[in-house]
Amino acid sequence: MNIKHLKNILPPQDGAAKITALAWSPNNVKLAVSTAERVVLLFDENGERRDKFSTKPADSKYGKKSYLVKAIAFSPDSTKIAVGQTDNIIYVYRIGEECSRQIWIAQQILAIHSSAPFPNKITLIAPSPPSSP
Repeated sequence: MNIKHLKNILPPQDGAAKITALAWSPNNVKLAVSTAERVVLLFDENGERRDKFSTKPADSKYGKKSYLVKAIAFSPDSTKIAVGQTDNIIYVYRIGEECSRQIWIAQQILAIHSSAPFPNKITLIAPSPPSSP
């Protein structure tokens, strides 16, 4: 295997500028990168930034700094992104075929675990209810 550095897609910054999650789309045309500022950046296959959108908390009363993005996964057709957050929610954003279109939340899922890959069918496993005496 021959590995070659082509370019930096994010400029160096002073202080902590963490990348909390990243994922390539199944069609290998898009790269999604989540930062510690709770922003998702979308890049094309050449490393050019095509779009950027902010994530939101599960409940706005807790504020923007109440969570972190911990996982990102693309849908099998590469038109949606599932974003798993530490406030136990997964938002599914519709990004379309091209990165530079309007992005909106297509679905929100209350999650027990927020770092699962994007499934073909979404199945959530919840604890069983307490047994009756």
